[in-house]
Amino acid sequence: MIKLKNWSKFKVEKLSYSNALKRAFLMLKQEDKFPEDAEYLMEELTGFNYTQLQLHRNDEVPGHIMRRFRDGVVRLGMDEPVQYILGNAYFMGKSFTVSPDVLIPRQETEEMVQKIIDDHVDKNLNIWDIGTGSGVIAISLALAFPDDDILATDISKDALKVARLNADNYQANNVFLEQSDLFENVVPEPFDVIVSNPPYISHQEQPVMDQSVIKYEPDLALYGEENGLKFYQDISQNAEEYLTEDGILYMEFGYHQKSALEEIFAKNMPGFKVEFHKDMSGNYRYLKAEKERV
Repeated sequence: MIKLKNWSKFKVEKLSYSNALKRAFLMLKQEDKFPEDAEYLMEELTGFNYTQLQLHRNDEVPGHIMRRFRDGVVRLGMDEPVQYILGNAYFMGKSFTVSPDVLIPRQETEEMVQKIIDDHVDKNLNIWDIGTGSGVIAISLALAFPDDDILATDISKDALKVARLNADNYQANNVFLEQSDLFENVVPEPFDVIVSNPPYISHQEQPVMDQSVIKYEPDLALYGEENGLKFYQDISQNAEEYLTEDGILYMEFGYHQKSALEEIFAKNMPGFKVEFHKDMSGNYRYLKAEKERV
């Protein structure tokens, strides 16, 4: 990992943006890390986009930014995700607070949320987000459907604190946060939409995972028992009781889990039609389950 002593020249030299980035790129490449993260870090610390950063490339980096950049690159060298270093991540074009208590939101989840929005234009909805984490799904839906109620639950009190901060930041007053282990503390009521991005990684997959995920993202939100399928079993066995007659269940899953989920849903929700949708990379990544129409 990158040592602070390797950055001694940063303390005594006044560097331009270009030279600071070149030095960071070299150090990260030597550690077999992603040098692009240093550029993203600099853009976020300065508020510059890529073009603006190029226009200012020969300007001296202000001291307060240089200190944060230097410390951030050290943390990148220790595999810490740049989003945790900054304390925020982007989801559907908006910035959300993140911490090691919650997963960093992914683009695949954006695609599922956009599908929900597209499927329910001009409809009144009662929505439940199971395992809300940072709250990005619930809050994005709350902003898309400001007159509708969204229940967002999570087993983690610390995750719910992050979700509350994000909901407050966007004044998403129609998001109601509750601590619950799946269905445990939720009274059965009819939801038009239930959505979940549950833990779906098998513990056996850990050897091929990125070190930044293994070291820093919360195990509670990553790993599922029964080869990552336990939450799909539990939710599919209970969801019908919580859905309206026309209610729809949306769930994200791992790119290799489609076949197993076809069997689970055929067994646990036999009266439902299940559609599997691909992400932009062509992998099956989320499903939509609704009652068959007679």
